[in-house]
Amino acid sequence: MYLLKSFNTLKLSAVVALSLSAGLSYAQLNHNQYPCAECAVYDNNGNDLKGFIISNERDLGRKGSKVNEYSNDTWGYLQVRSASVPSVNKSGEKKGDRNYEESIMATFALYKTKDGAQATWWARETNSPHGPLTGRKVKDDATPTDIPLVRYENVFSDLEPKTFTIVEYYNNLYNVNDYDVLLKNYMLVENGAVKDPADYKSIIDFYNDFLKKFTYIDDPVLMKRSFITMLNAGSGAKYIGYFNIVDGKLAGKLEAVDFQYQKDKDTLVKRMFTKLTGNMVYIYGDENFDLEKPIVMYAREHAIRLKRRHTNTPKKFNEDK
Repeated sequence: MYLLKSFNTLKLSAVVALSLSAGLSYAQLNHNQYPCAECAVYDNNGNDLKGFIISNERDLGRKGSKVNEYSNDTWGYLQVRSASVPSVNKSGEKKGDRNYEESIMATFALYKTKDGAQATWWARETNSPHGPLTGRKVKDDATPTDIPLVRYENVFSDLEPKTFTIVEYYNNLYNVNDYDVLLKNYMLVENGAVKDPADYKSIIDFYNDFLKKFTYIDDPVLMKRSFITMLNAGSGAKYIGYFNIVDGKLAGKLEAVDFQYQKDKDTLVKRMFTKLTGNMVYIYGDENFDLEKPIVMYAREHAIRLKRRHTNTPKKFNEDK
């Protein structure tokens, strides 16, 4: 028997107020407001959008096509990578020049559409993690690629009605605040975590069913709830996803799990719980991956309340008061 009745008896007395994802550690805010757009798009020694397109175009099509196929185009698929680009001096004798000492983190994104692909980029003004979003398209003739460049608003407008969006990241410099603002339900997935693209079918089917366990997500009852989910894919790979409710949306991360030692289980459990913000954590799925003991122990030590839900439950998460 996994995740015993103690799941229902443990009580939370403190909320861990941390971001769900490790995300981007921004440097000190700088005086310049905007990044160098040309640098972000094509002139940053390959650490730019053009370089990301060249290296990832084929991979984007291979994986994104599977996501579109298995979801009947109801899920979105993004590949993202971040890098520092110089800012643009806003005043003084060097106004308009590139400033390499005061850099701004830019995010490059590739989006697999139903019929093709799009590329975009964005950054936060003054390098503030919560600063206004900025990003613009430069001259097409300066960035010859097979994927058209569009403004980030166009991409996220297209993603807005999607049931879920998979955000595959290529380094851990991402700013989780971006996706909280720009996307509906989403999951961050590290590049390489899903080794077999056919696993997307299991992932999509599982989380479509998971969503059916909500009457609706934008519910005040759910604002202080978090979720740990476990599934086996068709390939035999094991995945665990953990989510918070952020602005009425599911925001989380999916990881592949392959434990070699007990300490690996303890490390994963600690990492998950320190990213969860709810005052109740649900464990959803029919698997436990031998994590029952470390989960219950961590919950007991940190006074966290847990509840178990199997995939065949008819009960909605919204029904718990």
